[in-house]
Amino acid sequence: MDTRNIRRQNLLGIAAVIAVIVFVNVISSYLFTRFDLTSEKRYTLSNSTKEMLKEVDEEVLFRVYLDGDDLPAEYRRFRNDIKNMLDQFRAYNRNIEYEFVDPNGFKTDEEKMQFYQMLVKKGLTPIPITSQNEGVQKQQVVYPAMEVSYKGRETAIQLQSSGISGRSTDEIVNTSVENLEYNFVTALHRLSRPVKARVGFLLGHDELANIDLYDIQMSLVEDYAVENVVLDRNIDALTGRVQNVKDSSVMISNKYDVLVVPKPLKTFTDRDLYVIDQFVMYGGKILWLVDALDADMDSLQDKAQTFATRLPTNLEEMFFNYGVRINPDLIMDYRCRGIPMMGTDNRMQLVPWYYFPTLVPNSKHPIVRNLDVLKTDFVSSIDLINNDIDKTVLLTTSDHVHIKNAPVNIQLSDAMINVDNQLFNRSNLPVAVLLEGKFQSLYRNRLASSFAELTEIGYRTQCEKPTQMIVVSDGDIIRNGVGTNEQGMYPYPLGYDRYTNVEFANKTFILNAINYLAGDESLIDSRPRSISIRRLDVAKVKEQRGYCQFANVAYPVLIVLVLAGVVLVVRYYKYKRDK
Repeated sequence: MDTRNIRRQNLLGIAAVIAVIVFVNVISSYLFTRFDLTSEKRYTLSNSTKEMLKEVDEEVLFRVYLDGDDLPAEYRRFRNDIKNMLDQFRAYNRNIEYEFVDPNGFKTDEEKMQFYQMLVKKGLTPIPITSQNEGVQKQQVVYPAMEVSYKGRETAIQLQSSGISGRSTDEIVNTSVENLEYNFVTALHRLSRPVKARVGFLLGHDELANIDLYDIQMSLVEDYAVENVVLDRNIDALTGRVQNVKDSSVMISNKYDVLVVPKPLKTFTDRDLYVIDQFVMYGGKILWLVDALDADMDSLQDKAQTFATRLPTNLEEMFFNYGVRINPDLIMDYRCRGIPMMGTDNRMQLVPWYYFPTLVPNSKHPIVRNLDVLKTDFVSSIDLINNDIDKTVLLTTSDHVHIKNAPVNIQLSDAMINVDNQLFNRSNLPVAVLLEGKFQSLYRNRLASSFAELTEIGYRTQCEKPTQMIVVSDGDIIRNGVGTNEQGMYPYPLGYDRYTNVEFANKTFILNAINYLAGDESLIDSRPRSISIRRLDVAKVKEQRGYCQFANVAYPVLIVLVLAGVVLVVRYYKYKRDK
């Protein structure tokens, strides 16, 4: 072959490669894609997050206070995951900017303390940690937190999940990594919406106390205006009325976007029901968390049995009108949590307590999609009533269930019942239902004479626009546990089981339900996904440290030399034959 032709072919090949590289770079500047080969899709943003990023029309600055050369390994990984997430955000919108700040990178202790005080005033909590390197312990403070600025507004977000006794730093950091997309989306959502949606917690019917609702309310206050509301026969408790001076017309609007009814035990009067009914007729959304029977574990503290009877809430007819019926029964489910009981060897042990079902969501609805296991206490079954309202079952029991109708004799010996198909012969009973549509008023055909004056200032027999409500047949699903110490009472995280040290997904479910009712589905889609920790074997790393260092340096060079040798051998035999 002519040397000139070989040279021409080589030059054409090089030119073609350069042209392809330039073409790919030009196209990639306009189009973005990536291939996520991780099993948990940790580098894939949800569709709602991508849509939210498209709407960001001004610069957003994420200032992350987690940096420094002496960060422990867990927090270095956390920092890298934060940067990877921000790089993903920036790939979808160039208005995303970020910077990492080392809160310990000051020359003097005085400057450092002033900076710490500034962060604490903004609600960012320092995390004291003890790291160990080659047998030497080191005490330091880290700030896994960030500030976000957008359109002249700022918000501060704590990036590390709260720790529970018994969890390692690695587990806490891993949970925080799972929450990254949600925390970033929460910050953007918070800054993009100048007016918070209002969430009211109903009181006045012996509902759960504030300390029982502490965790969920504290989780809501950053994104919603949370208030307690008492009806007390006040027709304006949920719905505001403004009269026009010119034509005496009345403009009616709801005071709350979402109303939460957390485990009422006392009777709702007809007037209270009317106020709630009209709240729904004017587009109000309600999260009902209602027990049918008065069952609780406190009654079994001093005796081996108790009777659970029907609660006189007076809500049955309203629920039936809207499309569901909470049955006066208790579910015994073979898939359940345990309670501590004295065993035959006089030692405390956890035994299955069938009245405490654990629910595994299998619906594709956004509220429960990919949701982990939930814990419940004394649950009743729900029937669906045939009407024009769309119904979506969100939570069901397992496929081995036994039903006890009221009055229910609850005995501690029930924990010893053997699960068999003859007794546990029911399956997949609904316990949480989403209702959507144009509801009809409970009072459309029979408005009481005592309500006659109410019609003069607004009375609807049907919703003008579709609205939603969620009915759950367990009031305790929103209740956080309460512990005591020398300082008094303190709340556990919602969903935390102190007997097994397991945190169930109750809080995520309640937050998803309220987000959905409030129209904030983007927050649901960005909820945490499970990310596996690929841990290094610390003992093996320490033992083979020298070999690992040698391999990281020598093997890449060796691979290049081998490939170069192969190329030389191939060229030698190729051109030898040509001669």
